[in-house]
Order: sequence, then C-alpha cells, then structure tokens
Amino acid sequence: MDKQEKDFIINKGFLLGLILLVFPLLDLTYGSKMSNTNYFIIFGLLWMILYSYLIIKWTKIVSSYYEYFPFKDTFRTLFLISAIAFGVLTVGKTLLWTVSFPEKYIEINEYRELSYFNIQKSVIDEAYQNGTFSDEQYEEQMLSLNNNKILLEEKWDMIKSEGIGATYFFQMLISVLFLISIYCLILALIIRKKEPLTIN
Repeated sequence: MDKQEKDFIINKGFLLGLILLVFPLLDLTYGSKMSNTNYFIIFGLLWMILYSYLIIKWTKIVSSYYEYFPFKDTFRTLFLISAIAFGVLTVGKTLLWTVSFPEKYIEINEYRELSYFNIQKSVIDEAYQNGTFSDEQYEEQMLSLNNNKILLEEKWDMIKSEGIGATYFFQMLISVLFLISIYCLILALIIRKKEPLTIN
C-alpha cells in the first residue's frame, strides 16, 4: 500500500465516520418521538444502505488503479475504511452521549427497549385470541415476557444509578468491528477484481 492509497483510506474512513455521526444526532433530536417503524427504516435500512454504498464506492476507486484487486486487498480496504469510520463514530458518540447528554441517551434507549415488550405482548395477546395458545401456554408466555421485562428494567436502573461509563461505547466497538469484519469479508468476495485467466 503506497502513501497515496493509505491517505485516501484514512481520509475516507474519517469522512465516513463524520457522516455516520448524523445518525446519533438525529436520535438525540427525534429519538424520543420516533416510532419503532421509523427507527428501523432510518437506523437500520437507511444506515446500512448509506454505509455499504460509500465503502463499496471508495474501495472500487482504490481498485480502479489496479488491473486486478484480489480478495485480500479488497477486504483490507473495506475493513480499514470501516474501522477508522467506527473509531470516529465511537469517539463522537462518547462525546455526545457520555459527556454531553447521558440522561437523554438513557431516556431514549430505555423507552425504546421497553416498547418492544408492548409489541411482543400485543403479538402474544392476538395469538391467544386466535386460539394459537392455550390458557397455560399464554400464562407461560406472559410470565417469560414479564421476567425479561424486569431484567431489562433492572439493567436500566443500574445504568441510571452508575451512569454511562467512559468506555461504554468503546466496549461496544469491539463487537461491532467483529460483525463488520464478517460483512466486509462477504462484500470482498463480491466486488474483488480477479486476476484475468490466461489460456496457454
């Protein structure tokens, strides 16, 4: 990897991190009023499409300078841009949520996670009314749901009392990079430029 290519990867990784910081800012501004459907569309689908489009686009720019760009080089470029971006994103989220608005982060995410239990309860109630569950099965489902809800409430109570630690988002970064590495492996297999076959 020459200096020009290295600088390109660092710059694009940094830029991608800044672009992805728009999502936590959106969450800060609109998160407490956002429905689960809108959250999934914006922070699931739109986020993934934007991230994928940019890392693929920038990796193809790097690969365009080579006659062929093997799997190893393709993966390295995809992953390095992503790793730098998520590093920048993690620093930004730490400054935003841990330093500036920890109470808001707890409020938004506690409400969001607890709201999933209301969805699950509605699904269980509807299934029970349709005869999918017997009385005994319904009680078991509700008991399990309530127990999980209590555990979640205890988790957020502990976070409220102890606060969000300074390394909270950095600890999450480790598992995020592992998942991203798998995603980059898959993308590398798809977009690599294979060495042309030579026929003797």
